[in-house]
Amino acid sequence: MPALDPADDPALPARFLEPPGFVWGNLVAPDGAKLRWGHLRSPAPRAECVMVSGFAECIEKYFETVADLARRGLSVWCLDWRGQGGSERPRRSPSRARPRLYDRDASDLALFTRSLPHPQHPRLLIAHSMGGAIALVCLRQSPQLFGAAILSAPMLGIRTGRVPPGLARWITTAARASGLGLCLVPGASRWRPDRTPSPETSRVSSDRERCLLQYSWFLARARLRVDEATYGWLHGAFGLVRKIVTPEFLAEIHTPILLGSPGVEVFVEPAAHRRAAQLLPDCTLVEFADSKHEPFFERDEIRNAWLGAIDRFVEERLVHPGG
Repeated sequence: MPALDPADDPALPARFLEPPGFVWGNLVAPDGAKLRWGHLRSPAPRAECVMVSGFAECIEKYFETVADLARRGLSVWCLDWRGQGGSERPRRSPSRARPRLYDRDASDLALFTRSLPHPQHPRLLIAHSMGGAIALVCLRQSPQLFGAAILSAPMLGIRTGRVPPGLARWITTAARASGLGLCLVPGASRWRPDRTPSPETSRVSSDRERCLLQYSWFLARARLRVDEATYGWLHGAFGLVRKIVTPEFLAEIHTPILLGSPGVEVFVEPAAHRRAAQLLPDCTLVEFADSKHEPFFERDEIRNAWLGAIDRFVEERLVHPGG
């Protein structure tokens, strides 16, 4: 990725731009892929967190949240997944969503965490949507990496609209087998600058400013753009979900988890959150009936309630457990 130029920043309020003291770097994976990371140290740290995002997102979108977490005592390390943000992408159609190798993603997350300086404080994992599903794979494969985890709207069930889930899975399987894996699914499109979100039309946030964050960064920096879902990406996502929601899989994850479940969803299934919360050995479920898919980017009353739940969870389960 070329060096970031502040002149390319979108026209957003200062709280949504890169916070003072934020630093960037790259991690080289064993296969040579470069993964971009960012870091902001808390002025008064009580815990350290690794944050990973959902499908199509980038670190830049999380600047406000990273700064808020740092003020609340969390030093934050962010990682962009392969194929999005500033991490390595294919040369051909770099904005097109490929089928993901989710075990490799979980290994990238573990490798990144192990590459960090030895923690001076308890370590926390924060993950959203697709990142939340990958986080569960990582927690099962590497149970000693994190003292606790926070999952925001994790991808534990995929909403398929009017198409029954079983038929949707069959269609994606057939499409990929027919060589159509890189084709966009019906209703999806390439990223378009003429589709400006609003609180009414956004599928992720009802906040007037935060619903524009990803759009604004994609508009300002074309290299961050990711198109909507392809058959190949959706086929892989179905496979990941089927793997991680089984009682046998979830029963082996003993890390304390705070699971935030929005109620106004078009992407993931809230009922799957409730089921997983019952199957995970140590899970606290917090439901937000009025939240769209992204509680970190919702209206202040919802977002502050979510950040407050995180504060309490970190204090009670990570910083002073049992105290």
